[in-house]
Amino acid sequence: MKKILFVTLPLKGNLEKRIYPVDGNSLLEIKEPICFAATAALVSKLKADDEVKIILIETKGGENAGSENAKLFIDELNRFNKSGAKITKEIIPTAFDPSKTNFQFLFKALLKELEHDAEIYADITFGPKTLTMLLFSVFQFAEKFFNCSIGYIVYSKVEFQKGEIVKGSEMIYDVTPIYLMNTLTNLMEAPDSDSAIRTLEALFEE
Repeated sequence: MKKILFVTLPLKGNLEKRIYPVDGNSLLEIKEPICFAATAALVSKLKADDEVKIILIETKGGENAGSENAKLFIDELNRFNKSGAKITKEIIPTAFDPSKTNFQFLFKALLKELEHDAEIYADITFGPKTLTMLLFSVFQFAEKFFNCSIGYIVYSKVEFQKGEIVKGSEMIYDVTPIYLMNTLTNLMEAPDSDSAIRTLEALFEE
């Protein structure tokens, strides 16, 4: 099956491997140290006949360690690719610039990487906050016009104290439900706002 994984690369270099528990989906948990939540998002779903395209979004700025981190991630993913799935990669450079011109460039560049009937995965940990909003728009476009489905969207975090990472604060979050809530809102129909809220609350209770 075709799979597409979008990864926002960190600007910082010299990333450290850490063991990340997973909040919201124990199926994603990897018991070995990793650098990228993207690894956790994908490896449990890899099969021998999969064709996986990795889209690495490299934001220019900071330490400019994007190329180094791109190689680090591909090496990490290959190490966990026990099934032997075919993996290819594309690097899309973008400026740390939330302007309309840059958004248009990046949106069109990401749309060109879509393929019909693919599963979409993403790691939205790094990059500008506005990039997540743009990626969600790309995913909706993929679902509507390319018959794609959403696999996992993940986000990892660590806490800092006096410039040092707090041991035990590492966590990967399965944030796919946040994206799905947006999709659900677009599909919902209700006669008024109160009815819409009650419908949504009923779904949360389930």
